[in-house]
Amino acid sequence: MNTQWEYAWSTPKVTGDLKTTVQDFFVEEQLGFEPDGHGEFYFVFIEKQGINTDFLAKRLAQMAGIAANKVTYSGVKDRHACTRQWFCLHMINKEPDLTNIQEAFREPEKVRVITQSRHSKKLRTGAHVGNRFVLRIRDIKGDLEDLKSRLELIKMSGVPNYYGAQRFGINGNNLHNGKPFVLKGRQSKRKLSKTEGFWLSAIRSWFFNEALSAQVRNGMWCRLCDGDIVQYQGRDEQFRLKEMTASMHLQAVLGNVHPVLPLICEGWQDGTGTQREAVIIESVRQEGELMQALIDFGLSRESRLARLMPTEMAWELLEKPNEQTQLIVEFSLSKGCFATSILREMIHVTDKSAEKYHENIDRQ
Repeated sequence: MNTQWEYAWSTPKVTGDLKTTVQDFFVEEQLGFEPDGHGEFYFVFIEKQGINTDFLAKRLAQMAGIAANKVTYSGVKDRHACTRQWFCLHMINKEPDLTNIQEAFREPEKVRVITQSRHSKKLRTGAHVGNRFVLRIRDIKGDLEDLKSRLELIKMSGVPNYYGAQRFGINGNNLHNGKPFVLKGRQSKRKLSKTEGFWLSAIRSWFFNEALSAQVRNGMWCRLCDGDIVQYQGRDEQFRLKEMTASMHLQAVLGNVHPVLPLICEGWQDGTGTQREAVIIESVRQEGELMQALIDFGLSRESRLARLMPTEMAWELLEKPNEQTQLIVEFSLSKGCFATSILREMIHVTDKSAEKYHENIDRQ
């Protein structure tokens, strides 16, 4: 299955190394609200390195003396990075002793508590509003003027909102295993396993990327058409664009409003306009059987913006004689969006953590 999708701003002409150290990839979860200071839920903001989110949640449960299902978190963060995120412990009338939390882990794993507070509501999956990234890319080689132009383009006009490679698993395993699973169809009414859910999600995400790639190729990804479902930057509300106006064209050019693409499900055609529907159908024509098999799983209606706009984006290019050129870039993204989708339009990166740990995980 194809995983080489179109570039919006042509193929990058610069290479560099990412995650040479864990500190080179920093991500901080933006919760979007402050814990209110009271209630039966204990919120803990933790910085971690070398540990995946689920493993840390189980360790917190052990330290607090509660069941693993009493610990929740909003999003999954990269193991091979320096990440900060919120955890929620359901504890009534008692507080966990996290003073010596680092002792529950071994080097190179690192954990520290930044802040903690009570809250009246449980922290649920997807409750955060976004993530703030600070990335250092080392040993940059190639056309630096091209890189500078790309940085300006990305800040001004965004990038295609592709699902990142990590959605498809190490070496694309979620696609390789997911295709025969989906084609076989649901064999019983039992709840899908976690792994089967990953496979199903990977296939659905692949269809989205294929459709978006076709629209990057023909220029539709960042412009609006009559009948589109659209959404303003930074808002959740969506509406159908019945008639194009000069004002809406301007808002699209400025990056203030974006077309929305439906994810494949029964009746997905209702989630877009006729022009975009035709492009989507053509883009996945060769996988018609797989598409129908996916629809038969009875997935809920969902959608995703075609364009990803980073906010508060800034960068510094470090050029010194006889030293490696480095780029430090920072930006914020809404939840569910991938920093790798920003990076792929900017630079060809080599993930150095993959060389060290024989895996490549970068979920946000």
